[in-house]
Amino acid sequence: MWPVYRSMLFVSGETPERFPKALAAGADLVCIDLEDAVAGDRKQQARQDALAFASVRRAEPLALRINGLRTREGLADVLALIESQVCLDAVILPKVESVDEVALFQAWATGRFKQIVALIESPLGLERAAQIARAALHEAPGLGALMLGGADLSAELQASFDWDGLRHARGCLVTAARASGLQAWDVPYIDLADPEALADESRRVLRLGFDCKTAIHPSQIPVIHRAFAPSDAETRWANALLAQVEQRGQSAGAFLFEGRMVDPPVLAKARQIAKRASFNPVN
Repeated sequence: MWPVYRSMLFVSGETPERFPKALAAGADLVCIDLEDAVAGDRKQQARQDALAFASVRRAEPLALRINGLRTREGLADVLALIESQVCLDAVILPKVESVDEVALFQAWATGRFKQIVALIESPLGLERAAQIARAALHEAPGLGALMLGGADLSAELQASFDWDGLRHARGCLVTAARASGLQAWDVPYIDLADPEALADESRRVLRLGFDCKTAIHPSQIPVIHRAFAPSDAETRWANALLAQVEQRGQSAGAFLFEGRMVDPPVLAKARQIAKRASFNPVN
């Protein structure tokens, strides 16, 4: 069972002075980005700084987004990771378009990660998302999540980079992930000046089935956590229902609760709400 992260905060590999600050921002997971956030002539230094930091960090969960496996820099990232003594909580593979990419990384870097996240950010990757997710059952058991790469995908689709433009892609990604028992992670919201819109989008992706909303700035983390937290009414309902089920025992079957029929899907929803409520919504 993979850890459930509500939030992941990206920090550029070009700014090692910000690594500790990112870890202190309250995100469930921090990801040092070696790909889009790093200029071409600074990739080597960023790689060295990221792995050096990971080798001496404390217990906070840490991830690394490497460069694409079909690029020279991606190959250099993998080789450096293999040769290091680092074991990351997650490695994010960008621009994944085939099972082979995930399976090869699994074979090459076993022991250097706890979880692989496949970043889906092209029409071909989205078309093959279900096939890629099924790698978790066979070729790449370390695959734990699919993540939506909305900026690149919307550009290739010639769609708007907003809720309407990515609504279909989000639905496809969640379906593909869930069909193979994986988590679904959403793209960051890039307008830092509009926290209300971030909160609204976070609530929308939660309702759609996403587990995690990623972020590009520490100020976005509490907004995401509050949006993901169930309301007081939802929490009271879930806790009361689960208490009723415990009283009835395992053989309760379907029954009425507060005027509504309760069956296994309703119980599953109550457990999900109770689990979300167990997080501190402002951390």
